[in-house]
Amino acid sequence: MKISEFAKRNNVTAKMLRHYDEIGLLKPAYIDEATGYRSYDASQSNCLNWIIILKELGFTLSQIREMLNGPVDAGKMIREMKQKRIEISSVLNEMIQRKIEIDHLIKILEKEGFHMDKKINLLDISQDSVHEIKKNMPNMEVFLEEAYSIADASGDSKYITIFRFDINHFKQLNDDYGFDVGDRVIVACYNIIKENIEKYFERYAIGRAHGDEFIVFAPVGRELAEKAAQSIIQGMSQFDFSQIGSDRQVKCCIGGVTGQNDLTIIRKMIDQSIEVIYEAKGKGPNSVEIQIFG
Repeated sequence: MKISEFAKRNNVTAKMLRHYDEIGLLKPAYIDEATGYRSYDASQSNCLNWIIILKELGFTLSQIREMLNGPVDAGKMIREMKQKRIEISSVLNEMIQRKIEIDHLIKILEKEGFHMDKKINLLDISQDSVHEIKKNMPNMEVFLEEAYSIADASGDSKYITIFRFDINHFKQLNDDYGFDVGDRVIVACYNIIKENIEKYFERYAIGRAHGDEFIVFAPVGRELAEKAAQSIIQGMSQFDFSQIGSDRQVKCCIGGVTGQNDLTIIRKMIDQSIEVIYEAKGKGPNSVEIQIFG
């Protein structure tokens, strides 16, 4: 059928189909050599439907072309879908925090009006908002899925590193200041970790291992991991925890392992990181210990 008819039947434009042809995403079934007119087969509607769905899910046209060109590898498509889900979850968590901060600013403006000479503290958000941010932090299940996906997609990286971040004396902090302050400390630490590892890691996974502990994965070697860990320690020391209810400066320890980029050892590396974080804690507050796996 003519390009105009095929476009109308599938609720797209002829211009779009021409573009898909030019980039090798959806080639016509036949092109008239004399006129250059494109013709399509009705069966190509299924392929076009997949293109539209994947585009709506946020995949780029080049990503879609890689997935659909030639025999479709269902396993590869599943991996791409999982990676996209991780990306969406990460953006969603950040957007939730931005939304909470905007709501906080709106309340200030409604109550006090705009004053250029007044300093605004975005950390001074409601406890319900703190709970919402904490609730949306990636758990271990999400962390593992993201770690495997990143490792699988990072074949050019020789090494992978997993390290744990432990808040020193967190139970005592909860006892002294209450669980609400403890929750604010958890959120602040999560943000400090993210802010600093993003300076060193292009791709990473972060999750909350349990109450006072976070876990980080990145396809990097020991040296870069140590730099990121030291940056986190510095970020913690520079953060004013009195803003969120603790007049005691919160400290931490970081411990983990670096190994070969091998999917089969990730869980074993996670297990070994538990031993290493205990070694780091034994050295005292603000200690970093990154060991070679094995």
